[in-house]
Amino acid sequence: MKVTRRLRDQLGTVAREAAEQARERLGRGEEDQAAPAADAPGNRPRAAFAGVLDGRHLWLAVDATPGTLAVREAGTDRIVSLDTDLAEDDPRYRSVRSDLGPLTGGDGRYDVVITAPGGKLHRVWTPPLVRNEPVRVPPGDEVAWSLARTEDGTLQLVREPAPAGAFLLDVASAPDDTMTLHLGGAPEGAELRLVDDASGEVLLTRPLTVDAGMAVATIVPADVPEGVGLSASVYAGDLPVRRRANDLARPDNAVMLPQVQNPDDDGPLFSLVLRWLPDGVLRVRRPKGAGA
Repeated sequence: MKVTRRLRDQLGTVAREAAEQARERLGRGEEDQAAPAADAPGNRPRAAFAGVLDGRHLWLAVDATPGTLAVREAGTDRIVSLDTDLAEDDPRYRSVRSDLGPLTGGDGRYDVVITAPGGKLHRVWTPPLVRNEPVRVPPGDEVAWSLARTEDGTLQLVREPAPAGAFLLDVASAPDDTMTLHLGGAPEGAELRLVDDASGEVLLTRPLTVDAGMAVATIVPADVPEGVGLSASVYAGDLPVRRRANDLARPDNAVMLPQVQNPDDDGPLFSLVLRWLPDGVLRVRRPKGAGA
């Protein structure tokens, strides 16, 4: 009965947290309602859909406007056409799926535009973008692409260096709850470190050994400092351990990772869990209350 009641409490907590996260992601509170998307001002073409879904290509559909879809490097006159590998199949839209590889260089912002006949240039307008969208970076890529909206509503492509990190390739839990992590991209000679999210203090170090080209480390639950609510980021040397393809806004709600059952009748259902946070960095946590 105690387990059943605790599970019911946990489900209630998870449901409330999920609702709060959804409202936060959409940028409104319980009393707010979603406002309808505004129309583009004047005769500016309006983006019906835009996304860098795989980290390497721009999917874009814009209200049908004479001309060619392109990008203009912000603050310059440099214009690059958006080539596409898809045929347009809806006369209501100009659409592309464009490889972003030709847009080379360091950090940069690009206005999405339509180059119209006669040399006119129309900046593509977008409704407000969804907040906290994950930025997907394919394994091995050194560039991260995302979308932004300027104050006047212009749709922009943003290129930034991909966040540095080692990557979790596999994780397993033994009958004694020892967790074994297999990592890719860990620096040679590095140690596994647990770094307190609140203080930045290194709470635990474990050796990393190499097996079949992967770095391997174990975490013994008893070695992790006690403290309900503790949250520590997992590092390989100075590199945070990340998801290989972080394409979920709330990966902790969708990705199953090892967790250690609390042997006591009181307190949280789990005494220790591994969790992905929205930034795509692996955490070791000691849960609060009934929620994990």
